[in-house]
Amino acid sequence: MSRKKLSIISIILKEPIKKLWIEQTYRTPEIKFSYGNLSLRGTFVPIDPVAFYLPLLKWVSKYSIAPAPVTVVDIGLKYTRGFAMNYIQKLLQELILLNNENHQVIINWYFSANSIDKKAGEHLSRKLDYPFNFVEVEEIW
Repeated sequence: MSRKKLSIISIILKEPIKKLWIEQTYRTPEIKFSYGNLSLRGTFVPIDPVAFYLPLLKWVSKYSIAPAPVTVVDIGLKYTRGFAMNYIQKLLQELILLNNENHQVIINWYFSANSIDKKAGEHLSRKLDYPFNFVEVEEIW
């Protein structure tokens, strides 16, 4: 690796990653990303999913340079559509790539008994070939 690349990486690693917080709306989930903890809660049917998704992917890309030893992803979706799930899948794919002997990625999928959201999580877990923890709650936040 060249000296220039090493110095750029050193600068990035010295700066702690900033938190990403996005307030929930009636169409988009609350996003709380901090070092080692990522949370998506609420409804995910954005008018422009690409515009909503890009800041999340950028944050994950920066985080992946020096991730925490354990990354916990909490997902609790009240409602979503197939196209929005594609973006969640892409985001999770990036995080799953971090999983190795030095970094553990834990994905918790929250669902309520009166909804079909568990099936969406099970489908995504199979599609990604990665185990999720399924946690039943009375109500999705």
